[in-house]
Amino acid sequence: MAERPHFGGTPGTPVAAVDPEDLKAIWRLHREIAIQHPGQSVGIDHKVIAGRCKPGADVPAVAYRTSMLQLLQHVAPDSLAPWTRNAELDDAVFRVAADIPMNWIGTEHHKGFPFDVEELLRRLRGEVT
Repeated sequence: MAERPHFGGTPGTPVAAVDPEDLKAIWRLHREIAIQHPGQSVGIDHKVIAGRCKPGADVPAVAYRTSMLQLLQHVAPDSLAPWTRNAELDDAVFRVAADIPMNWIGTEHHKGFPFDVEELLRRLRGEVT
């Protein structure tokens, strides 16, 4: 039996670029839920995510890219510190994260991020906020 794609994409294939505003909207949705449900893990239905995105958004790609940003902030909190103000990420982070080359991962063990973290940081250093 073939592995079921995880996060909505075929493992090893590129994740579509998304609108930075959609990425920012879903980042904020996650923050709102974290504030409402402190210390709890809460799943968010894709219909809820779609309702926060612009029409036609690639919802799985937006959700996945948001998850990767959250994971980066969790495991390496200092990495995004220069672009964080009052616990909010600068728009530059969403612009860069929206189209940085990224691959889907599957359910198997995966080492590292599915994108080049150093490239993301290089691009951020070159961004004007």
